[in-house]
Amino acid sequence: MKKIILIIFISLFFMGCTKEEKLQENIEPNQNSNYNETNNNSENTNSNENNNIPNDSTNTEDSNTIPTNTENDKTTSNNNEIIYSSNDKTVISTIEAIDKEVDDFLEEPETESVKDKAKGIFITLVDFLFYDGEIKGITFNELTENGKAKVLQLVNAIDEKIEKHFPGYKDTISSKTKNAFAKASEVIKKGANNVKDFTKEALGEEYYQDIINAKDDFVYYTKNALDIVGDISSSLFNSLKDKLSSWYEDFKNS
Repeated sequence: MKKIILIIFISLFFMGCTKEEKLQENIEPNQNSNYNETNNNSENTNSNENNNIPNDSTNTEDSNTIPTNTENDKTTSNNNEIIYSSNDKTVISTIEAIDKEVDDFLEEPETESVKDKAKGIFITLVDFLFYDGEIKGITFNELTENGKAKVLQLVNAIDEKIEKHFPGYKDTISSKTKNAFAKASEVIKKGANNVKDFTKEALGEEYYQDIINAKDDFVYYTKNALDIVGDISSSLFNSLKDKLSSWYEDFKNS
């Protein structure tokens, strides 16, 4: 009887050990699995954190970018602004008014009266540019370089408008001045493109004198344009030929 009980006890003991070993085997994989999951979660967390780190190259690029400075832009704009003297503004506004008048009367029917007025305007402007005519007491030589450049551009524009409307209009002002006025127009155009290219001397002594000699032929035309160019006082008509010729000699030799 004792043997039977001993055998049963030993059997139960071994059965318990076997169950405990199996239970341990089942637990260890789960523990390893939890460990792996923990490691994976840690790696994912680190990866996400790395993705949120600012890109150094982006920061470098941003730091090298020069921000727009409104004040600097204003300064640049102001520095590029063309400055005119009070004399410049007076003369420019007068010639701009003449330019507007030219636009208006060129819309009228093409009559000889309109053409004669156009001739008178060009003669008067040549007087101002080459012969020391005055606009409200101001001569062309008393303008700044900026003022001269603007005036030459305006006079050139006026000449081109009239020439387009009345081709060859300057040729019929006087038989003595056909080439002289053509040359004057050429010098004005060059000065409009580059003010340094404009000089009275560029007209040439012969053409300069031709216009002086023909001044009596201009009276009819300038009277027709008086309502437009009344603010320009003539030096060409009010000076003696010898005085103008002497002035040109002094200018040429200076």
